[in-house]
Amino acid sequence: ETLWSHPGRVDVLVNNAAVFLDGPDTAAPAPAMQVPVAALRRTLETNTYGPYLLIQALAPLMKTSGGGRIVNMSSGMGQLSDMNGEWPGYRISKTALNALTRIFAEELRADNIQVNSVSPGWVRTDMGGPNAPSTQAEGADTAVWLATHPDGGPTGGFFRDRSSISW
Repeated sequence: ETLWSHPGRVDVLVNNAAVFLDGPDTAAPAPAMQVPVAALRRTLETNTYGPYLLIQALAPLMKTSGGGRIVNMSSGMGQLSDMNGEWPGYRISKTALNALTRIFAEELRADNIQVNSVSPGWVRTDMGGPNAPSTQAEGADTAVWLATHPDGGPTGGFFRDRSSISW
């Protein structure tokens, strides 16, 4: 059985899947001049196209149940206000995810679906590694806060530590 054979309701979608394919070591800078376009393409497929397709698939179920929350796990590396060089695939994919947040927030606003991006910071995960300063619970806090926000809460924003940050 699938969700589509017996559709129910969807209240929350957290787009958290991501890859970091710019280089062999996430701690070593990966200059844009050296990252193959194939790595960029694969990164966009997971980090941007995946969330795009999930929103398209699940937002209709949110609409039928009166609203919902979509939280896109982005990154400070996707902030244009603080953009610099290196790691182009990851940066571009997260900047594009932020753009999707703004687009879907506007299009779904009338349906009581709040769509926001979160920068969890550097978190101890398989991707972040053992030296990251934040626990997984700390990294998830703002996403959970947004996912459980009451009606009339923020939409179309970018957040870190429960505070709005610049794009």
